[in-house]
Amino acid sequence: MGESNFDTVIASEFKLGSNPVAANGVGAVAGSGAVATETSGDGVHKTVIVFTNRVIALADAAGVVAYGGSKVYDFPAGYIQFLGASCDLDITKSSAGVNDDWDGDFGVGRVTTSNNSTLSSTEQDLIPTTPTPQAVAGVTTADGVSTGTEAPKIFDGHTTAIDAYLNFLVDDADHDVTTTPCNLIVNGSLTIVWANLGDN
Repeated sequence: MGESNFDTVIASEFKLGSNPVAANGVGAVAGSGAVATETSGDGVHKTVIVFTNRVIALADAAGVVAYGGSKVYDFPAGYIQFLGASCDLDITKSSAGVNDDWDGDFGVGRVTTSNNSTLSSTEQDLIPTTPTPQAVAGVTTADGVSTGTEAPKIFDGHTTAIDAYLNFLVDDADHDVTTTPCNLIVNGSLTIVWANLGDN
């Protein structure tokens, strides 16, 4: 049997910051510090976003948590059949505003994280909230995958296109980002598999 159509590249390396328009039903990568590669076959898309020193600024919810999120992908308009996602990320804190041995959580959802103690609802409806291992010298990982709770699912983006956000929390005992501002630096990849069912 020949090579699968799924492996045919239909849109090579959309660079963040270039603000490409959606073409052939393909979405657009968002922000800076990442590149997306799109492959497709029989209507199913595989989007792989590779991050290189992507910066996510942390804000302080006093007495609760440090939090930060970043939009990483704009889906095209339409009803989006979300089939699943996975990520393999390395996370480094940028300053002494976060402890060297910090703990936290991450998830991928359709909205950015807010100033509360958990990622919930649409903050983590693509990849569910997942603990990050305790950091060593300020460095940890964020590895996760969708479960049967998140996928498959149809999201209504036919009027307003849906987005994907990468969201983080840092435990309150492990930071003082008000006194010393701190970012999380992201390297690695996020893969999203989806189909556009149309925008009728």
